[in-house]
Amino acid sequence: MIAFFCKKILSDSVLVPAGLLLLAVTALGGALTSQYAFGMNPCPLCIYQRWPYAIIIALSVLALLTSLKKKEKVTSALVFLCGLALLAGGVIAAYHTGVEQHWWKSFLEGCTINFDAGKDLLKQIESTRAARCDEIPWSMFGISMAGYNAIISLIAGPLTLVASLLIVRRANGF
Repeated sequence: MIAFFCKKILSDSVLVPAGLLLLAVTALGGALTSQYAFGMNPCPLCIYQRWPYAIIIALSVLALLTSLKKKEKVTSALVFLCGLALLAGGVIAAYHTGVEQHWWKSFLEGCTINFDAGKDLLKQIESTRAARCDEIPWSMFGISMAGYNAIISLIAGPLTLVASLLIVRRANGF
């Protein structure tokens, strides 16, 4: 019963892209809210984790449009690309989690500086605290934002890949 229900949802060429769009908008919106509303400056790895979600937003909108035009095979391909983007984002997030836990050092060094033309640049650089990739600005139940991103992405990625196969099978009458 549950397997049938899951298969029916995962093979729906409208629900899957809509769900991906909702996931990506929520994740990216949460990251931007934590930055701009709560003042948590992102490190370079945090910024890299946002790119897959931006890509998923664009791909899932295209997938929704193609599904409404009954082009399920194209929708399936776009959903597949969303799955790959989720997996890529999950790998970046897992790497970032390892850096935060000091399992390994980051290969990136960087800081965030807002170049405001009205201020002296040297004073601005000196007064801006660099966001470090190995610090955890927020966690819940001992899991950081990068950790939650890794968990969600590495679960949703394979499910999305399976969904793309189920969508194309359904389009072919299986």
